[in-house]
Amino acid sequence: MRNIWRDPKSGKTFHRSRRGGKLVLSQLPDLPHDHPDFIAAWAAARKGTEPPKIVAGSIASTWRAIFASAQAREWSPGYHAIIKRHADAICAKAGQAKAMGVRQVHIRADLDSANDPVNRLKAWRAWGAWCAARGLIAEDMTLTLRNKRRKVTRRPPWTKAHKAAFRARWAIGSVPRALMELTNWTGARACDMVRLGPQMIRPDGVLEYRQSKTGERAYVPWSCPLPKWATHLEPERQMMLQAIAPFAGHLCFVPTNAGKPRSEKAVINLFQRLCRDLDLPVSLHGLRKTRAVESVEGGATSQQGAAWTGHIDMREYDDYAREFDRLKAVSGTPQEPHLDVPEIQLDVRRKST
Repeated sequence: MRNIWRDPKSGKTFHRSRRGGKLVLSQLPDLPHDHPDFIAAWAAARKGTEPPKIVAGSIASTWRAIFASAQAREWSPGYHAIIKRHADAICAKAGQAKAMGVRQVHIRADLDSANDPVNRLKAWRAWGAWCAARGLIAEDMTLTLRNKRRKVTRRPPWTKAHKAAFRARWAIGSVPRALMELTNWTGARACDMVRLGPQMIRPDGVLEYRQSKTGERAYVPWSCPLPKWATHLEPERQMMLQAIAPFAGHLCFVPTNAGKPRSEKAVINLFQRLCRDLDLPVSLHGLRKTRAVESVEGGATSQQGAAWTGHIDMREYDDYAREFDRLKAVSGTPQEPHLDVPEIQLDVRRKST
């Protein structure tokens, strides 16, 4: 940025400009140059104006207090990012409005105009609970709010045909194949799958990781014997181990060329394109549903299958497992033959940390 000057004695940062032939120094906040607040102050200094001040008792001031609180520091990074994004959108619309003057009709209007009303309601509920607990609003009017029902396109699980088409296009050794097989076996969300690594493998051969969305643990059979209801999945496990083997030696199973974890967003966008190119009506998240479906088909209970995927809400897991082929369940249709996958030996011992 032009005309930025740091005082060598005080260490403070200023914007230098000339007005009426005189040098004017406008102090800038002590923040990284790419921070939104620094950019706003810099833009205001260039125009010769001051950035808008946050009025005490306003919606913006309450949000600032929320993010500075101990409660916000306990949020998971993913949840924090969601709430911050929607809080910024709310403040951009009505940040200077008095918090005490907010009514349910105002929140309803904001929800109806939001591109993501589900997460916008989460933000409003976080705001309502925090403000009501401190007497900044008379009551938490967000408790009785519900989003209007919208038609939702359900993401289907991957079938054996979907997997076969993807495997035919992407061979062992490619990044897409490794990401697909790892997600298929673990049933992890993309945000967790990209950071899974060998250091998470317990001495008993179980891959254990804490989910970033819920903070709950998930347990994936890695090198240990499979439970009876999952023995038919052994070829899938061998396929996964083969797919990630070329990328061994890092703290995550499928790293970038620099050896670092991949971006969740980049991986999701990649699979959207790959599935579209193959005319597959599925997504990366559909493999999480596939893990639930295949567990139910093997005879697992909801509790057993959910331990693998990390689900705590059994209603959500049962919703995934509802895709179970009910015709097979009552007709005794024989299972499709297993994939012919040669067994391989990999060093899956836990690395020291």
